[in-house]
Amino acid sequence: MTLLTMTASVEGLNPSCDENGCDPTKLQVVVCFLALYLIALGTGGIKPCVSSFGADKFDANDEAEKKKKSSFFNWFYLSINMGALVASSV
Repeated sequence: MTLLTMTASVEGLNPSCDENGCDPTKLQVVVCFLALYLIALGTGGIKPCVSSFGADKFDANDEAEKKKKSSFFNWFYLSINMGALVASSV
């Protein structure tokens, strides 16, 4: 995310624009797409693993822990969605 922010704010990574549009250099395009690929890789790698690791901590044979497991998933997905909402609105 930092790399993507740098492509918009650092003068050397920000393409020059005029009234005809923007003309990025090859380096600027590569850095921008590298940042986007790293974000996609990180997002795709962590979401499926974290919920599985959390669910693994509960015993499936214990009735009380089954309820806690259900509560864990509710709080987990609420947190993921609230984080996405805050991130997209800031």
